[in-house]
Amino acid sequence: MITVVLVSALVGGIAVSGSAAALDSDTAAPYPHSPGTSATDFPVSVVAQGSDAITQDGMKSMTVDFGASGSFDGSVENVSVGSVSVTVASSNGQQTIDPSNVSTTSDGQITLTFQQPVSVSADDRIIANVANVTTPTSDGSYSVGVSTTTPSGTTDGPVTDDYRIESASLSFPNQSASQFSANQSVNVSGVVPNAGYIGIFTVADNGSRGQPVGSSQPIVALYNERNYTVNLNGNVNESQQLMAVAYYETSGSSQSERLNGTFDPNEDAVVTNNGQPANATGYVTTVDADGRVQSGSEYDQGARLYLDQGEASTGYQLRAVENGSPGRTVNQFETAANGSATIDTTDLQQGQYVITRIDDGSVVSLDNDSTTSAQDDSITITGQQFTESTAAGGGGNNSSANASGGASTAAGGNDAGGNSSGNASGNGSGNGSGSSSSGPGFGIAVAVVALLGAALLATRRGR
Repeated sequence: MITVVLVSALVGGIAVSGSAAALDSDTAAPYPHSPGTSATDFPVSVVAQGSDAITQDGMKSMTVDFGASGSFDGSVENVSVGSVSVTVASSNGQQTIDPSNVSTTSDGQITLTFQQPVSVSADDRIIANVANVTTPTSDGSYSVGVSTTTPSGTTDGPVTDDYRIESASLSFPNQSASQFSANQSVNVSGVVPNAGYIGIFTVADNGSRGQPVGSSQPIVALYNERNYTVNLNGNVNESQQLMAVAYYETSGSSQSERLNGTFDPNEDAVVTNNGQPANATGYVTTVDADGRVQSGSEYDQGARLYLDQGEASTGYQLRAVENGSPGRTVNQFETAANGSATIDTTDLQQGQYVITRIDDGSVVSLDNDSTTSAQDDSITITGQQFTESTAAGGGGNNSSANASGGASTAAGGNDAGGNSSGNASGNGSGNGSGSSSSGPGFGIAVAVVALLGAALLATRRGR
């Protein structure tokens, strides 16, 4: 759709007759901004001067020339009168006027003809919002020319507005995401030049986008490379490959309206660069544990337990509760830099246990309250043997030490030999490497985001 808005000055008057003058250039910007895509909106604006002919005789037609840039290789062939509307706004209000005809040329020119001359005053801002323009196929700066013509054939302009085409690109490094965290999230980086979102999806067997598991908050449209945190809402409970996909918001006619939207993969549109979706895949490893350590909880013998209530890089010990107090030490371990560790209960006997610091013997609070004691913050190991049916979460399949804070990432899911780096592969394939967006115009992959909490992972035991 093409929308033309004329904003009248508060003190407009009759212009002095004379030769036509140039219009003042203003702004232009396609939406979405990516190359080789059909713009849902493409506002182009100019400002009328008091000496322009249209301020004296009215505007009979308006030409928007996307071919003003010699490098323009897009198309306007899909623009038609059915997708055109004209809005005239002034200090007295606004009205909608439909052009009687819209003509296009193969070199990118669009001419709007009005049935009756449109009244224009000095300082009016004229905005043509053009839909269905296919944007140029390469990133860069372009110009669009604008001119207006009176009923007698006098032309004002042309003047040019500059606009930019920018590819969307994503990089999704391999990383960890704790399934026990209330704020389970992943980090994605790249360029998202439209008001929209980054959606995270499972990957189907054929490598295509699967089910949604999380999305970012609405993204302000910028052209620079940035980092984004995407909330998974606890939807990922086992190590797997995931896909990050850039979307643009399809509702609203301005960025402020679009930023008030809510992500809906069925309604919003995937950002494409010359027809190629802007996406990237990465392997996300969950915590190698069967449950989270919580006070008062019972665990079967052999379960791997995830502790995240500790302090960074601190020594702890697991002690049996004897006569209501911490007794003999059955295990010692050190937490990772994020204060987490995993505890293997294979060698523990049935009974009650508590975790204390090695340096001062203080009891670790497992319920986040102000009371800490062997009774209040203990866990119980049952006499039952842990089996897969009792597991609370999954990971790989290899074993590790009884208690591990600095565990490794099992990128392949079955052993500790997978590549857990975020190096971009560009093709989105394989469990062992992160990847960047591929296809024309995606640009260089961004630097790898540091693995989240890699130290808290451990390769799982063979069953």
